[in-house]
Amino acid sequence: MGLKKKFVAILFLLITGCFSYTAAAQEKTVNDGVFTEGQVSSGQIVFDAQCKTCHNMRFYRDTLRSWNNQPLLYLWESIMGTMPADNPGSLMFEEYTDVIAYILSENGFPAGDTKLDPDNGMDSIAIVAP
Repeated sequence: MGLKKKFVAILFLLITGCFSYTAAAQEKTVNDGVFTEGQVSSGQIVFDAQCKTCHNMRFYRDTLRSWNNQPLLYLWESIMGTMPADNPGSLMFEEYTDVIAYILSENGFPAGDTKLDPDNGMDSIAIVAP
């Protein structure tokens, strides 16, 4: 098999595997109390300092709708890779996570007892539209 055919075959397997994994792995949704009140409080501080000047909660409500049924980790990675607009990736991982918790809380999703953690299970939490 030529290099080009191998590349196409591997790419196909990766893409189909990702779709299968996404559907099977999402055991929870953002309705299941996947962040803590402490994260919400910390996230509000970061949000007010870093996000509020450009984005309001209506923006995030629409954003959550556009990410409906996708893993929460994908949204976290997108925000981390693009925000703040003038210095993407400049916040600590925990700050991005806390901002996500704050956004979810402000959109009516409940807090719970388990900390939201991008290294532990965010890929199995599905976003649902508010």
